[in-house]
Amino acid sequence: RTEEDEWYANRLVNEALLEVDHHGYGPVHINVPLSEPLFYFTAEALPSVRRMVRRDMSDEGRTLAFFLKEELPKYRRVLVVSGQMSSDEAVGVAACLSGSRVAWLTEVLGNCPSASEAVRGFDALLYAAREEDLQALRPDLVITVGGHVVSKRLKQFLRRTPSLVHWHVSPDGLPADLFCALTTVVEASPADFFRLFFRSEALLSGAYAQLWHESCARLASPETGYSEIYAVRRVLEALPPHAVLHLANSSAVRLAELCRLPEGVEVQCNRGVNGIEGSVSAAVGYAAVSDRLNFLLVGDLSFFYDMNALWNGHVRSNLRIVVLNNGGGAIFHALPGLDMAGDTRRFVTASHGASAAGWAESQGFTYLRVTDTVSLLAALDDLLDEAATAPVLLEVFTDAETDAEEQRNYYHAIKEEWKNFLR
Repeated sequence: RTEEDEWYANRLVNEALLEVDHHGYGPVHINVPLSEPLFYFTAEALPSVRRMVRRDMSDEGRTLAFFLKEELPKYRRVLVVSGQMSSDEAVGVAACLSGSRVAWLTEVLGNCPSASEAVRGFDALLYAAREEDLQALRPDLVITVGGHVVSKRLKQFLRRTPSLVHWHVSPDGLPADLFCALTTVVEASPADFFRLFFRSEALLSGAYAQLWHESCARLASPETGYSEIYAVRRVLEALPPHAVLHLANSSAVRLAELCRLPEGVEVQCNRGVNGIEGSVSAAVGYAAVSDRLNFLLVGDLSFFYDMNALWNGHVRSNLRIVVLNNGGGAIFHALPGLDMAGDTRRFVTASHGASAAGWAESQGFTYLRVTDTVSLLAALDDLLDEAATAPVLLEVFTDAETDAEEQRNYYHAIKEEWKNFLR
């Protein structure tokens, strides 16, 4: 039995018990596998285990407001993490957190207004900083709102935080034990929760939020040579402010996190499926009923898997697709310890020599081919042209090994920036 096994069993039992009285009462069933011998009970006492509770706006007399007033004085360093949200939800959260003394982290999927007080770029900080540098950034309480969080480094950082207390705020009241420390599920909209949160007496540390801001502000976004990361930054940072950006999974959503999107850009993503399928179909369908320019950032395998989505009668000129073609699943080049010698590369990355050109042009797309910085900058005008009468597909050709090297250089430069700051 491992610690992860124990956490998983604890989580399943808590989730089952939370459902006993969730919007009605009913039985739950928990399977407990037993090993022989079955008749000897040698433990003198049962261990203390984590218990999850659910709070809502009424809570049978023990109101959420009373719970907050009782609990919040225990915490000084409060960290809010907003995951994937719609633009309307994000604006509501931003309005509640404006001027507050909590540290607030978000990603591009969070759709928070660029002018808000949210901390961005924290993934680079968590990469660059040493373990001892991060001690002052560890929270007493973390509150999550919204859906999925992309940053693996944030998840690992919080899972390593001793005695962490985690509250998850969700309108459906369902648990999300993202950091293996969930104790309270709050069934409420984030806006309703934060209105009550800031009415409660609390000794929050404004210095803690300031430390997150200042630490992330120390790290610039290093320049790179022509590569996948270079192309993504040039395209996304040039988007018109009223655009909708659709992100495919794998490399696309991670590379987007390295960019500062223009104010007003709305982000959509099939996050949670963690697969390559459906990204093109979702973007085509969304653009068909949208009055805005819709841009899809998608990898080559994801595009080719779903390219029949272009074969319908509802593709409009407001659709712009950017295909990152580096000849396969290049994200595997970034995984440590994976030997790409021999046939491994072909089978692991599904390497290929295909192009989207013929299919895109046969379906009425204006096709743009990019192979270097000059052709990329020249193609941006056509990609961003709002007066275009046909949909546009821009195919960015890069080399997978160069892409991996440029990403390593990018993060190495960030780490050097942090070291220089400490000096």
